[in-house]
Amino acid sequence: MSIPLHISPRLIPNIASLYTEVNRIFMEYIDNAIDSAESFYDEKQNAYSKSIEIALTIHGDNYRNGKVIISDNCSGITNFTKVVQSIGNSDKKADFTTNGQFGYGIYSFMAACSKLEITSKTEKNDALYIPIEKEQFNADKQDDVSFPSPKVIKNFRYTSGTEICLSGFEKDTWKYIDIEELKAEIEKHFELLLGRKNLTIQLSCINSPLFSDRREYICTPFDYNKYEGDEYKDDVDRLSYTKRGRVPEPVDLRLGKPIRIFIKVTKGKEINKRPVFICKGRRIAEIKDIKSFRSNHKSELWDHPNVTGYIDLSDFLEPTIAQDDFKNSNRKRALFGYLIEIEPLILDVVKDVNKTSEERHYQELEDRLNQALSKLARLDSMNYRTDYLSGNEINLQKGGAGQGIEEGVGSKDRGNYPHEESSVERIGENEGEGKGAGGNSGNIPSGNEGEYALNKETDNPFEDSEFKGGEKKKSGFNIRIDDREPDIDSATNEPMRSNIYGSEIRIFKQHSDFQKRIDISRRGEPRITQRLITYLAGEITVHYKDKFHTKKGTQPEYNKSLFSDLVDFVYQFESMLQDLAGKNLSDLSN
Repeated sequence: MSIPLHISPRLIPNIASLYTEVNRIFMEYIDNAIDSAESFYDEKQNAYSKSIEIALTIHGDNYRNGKVIISDNCSGITNFTKVVQSIGNSDKKADFTTNGQFGYGIYSFMAACSKLEITSKTEKNDALYIPIEKEQFNADKQDDVSFPSPKVIKNFRYTSGTEICLSGFEKDTWKYIDIEELKAEIEKHFELLLGRKNLTIQLSCINSPLFSDRREYICTPFDYNKYEGDEYKDDVDRLSYTKRGRVPEPVDLRLGKPIRIFIKVTKGKEINKRPVFICKGRRIAEIKDIKSFRSNHKSELWDHPNVTGYIDLSDFLEPTIAQDDFKNSNRKRALFGYLIEIEPLILDVVKDVNKTSEERHYQELEDRLNQALSKLARLDSMNYRTDYLSGNEINLQKGGAGQGIEEGVGSKDRGNYPHEESSVERIGENEGEGKGAGGNSGNIPSGNEGEYALNKETDNPFEDSEFKGGEKKKSGFNIRIDDREPDIDSATNEPMRSNIYGSEIRIFKQHSDFQKRIDISRRGEPRITQRLITYLAGEITVHYKDKFHTKKGTQPEYNKSLFSDLVDFVYQFESMLQDLAGKNLSDLSN
């Protein structure tokens, strides 16, 4: 006897088209398997009474013969007829322990392939098999669609359980199947359920071009203990909201099952795992993406890269069919109002983390400034040499008058003979690549990495070299963005924008002129503006040029060309930092 369909046939493929990611389709069948295991779950022990095994295996080497099989040893399907015909009226919607509400998930395969085969067995009954093909739904009336009666199958491998086989994949869909992406999605979506004892979700490939070897993956829950940080925990068993009307009055809600709030603010490491809402053990959405949650701190708190965790609602709220929000209710108003009340407590911790992260990111900005100055100093030295030679017509040929002139002023030869080292210090050449205040402040060796590769044996153009114990002292012209209050200029009694200490330029971050040139993102993070780049280039150039001419013992003539040279150096410096414009400080570490 055939099984009739109780819904318009053309509606089902249209609903299936909402699944735009093939890996999300497989999640539906894994979700169904977890639902089927609830009868074995002991909440007090947080464990299943038997070992629950859910497996997804990818078979085949192309879309024509490819198959994806999802199997489990759970309870099995008790009513095949209801599964295939009563779409929109799922039995699970009344069960707070299971996730299904509408029964559409079983038909999600239509978004990726053409055939679904279901084999399932309960402990007391034989295994039954039924195939469902997408083309069956290419009909106008529900009376035109029916399914064959389930076929009895012998020798099913589980005492109870279900096997889903998907085949007939579309070519474009097959190539987007990604087992590692699916693993990551499962671990995010079921992170609390994966913490249950006696549950294993395994993914593997057999004869698949997706992986040359037969690799197996076991899904594991996220380990929050791996990261140092401050935690906010609360089990909320009581909420309240204000009843609207002519006379507003407070209404208390007592929860049958507490809402578990776990928020962690990590220190030092940005893990980029935003806190989520979880309903019946499944992730609904990241808190920052819930449109109806009208918080003023979504960016600086719920979208902060150091803030992670979850709010486990159990069955307190009902998600929308799109699973990206919750249905309107007084319960939702009460919960969201409570979350807004506790936000300041979490924000206090976030601000401390922001300060620590900001210091680290400023060190990375210092590195970029040092690298840029190092390269410009070399160019500046060569430009000076060219100008000098042009004006004085010095002969640099072997044996000529230019032999023995220090580099940066004349000849590249050092000393009186080609292989003799000169003690004359070179100006503006091969400065150290430079690192920020993080461990190398004021003592910057040369580097040889990347675009700004330099000689490792280098003289500091701004301080005398010293020999101690037969070793040359490391040196380097260092730039530091200093968080202290600015120095006071003794002549004007005004705060200084920057100052120089030996070979270190200190730019005072707390100076009002610096602060005016910082843009703060919605997340509360400093952003590098074009104005700040120009400001930094100008401050550094003044100190660099002053040292440059002081070290050479020259006294440049006060004229228009002097200012043109100064401004030209600023422009060059600004150009080398142009890629930083508009970036958040944290982007420098990516």
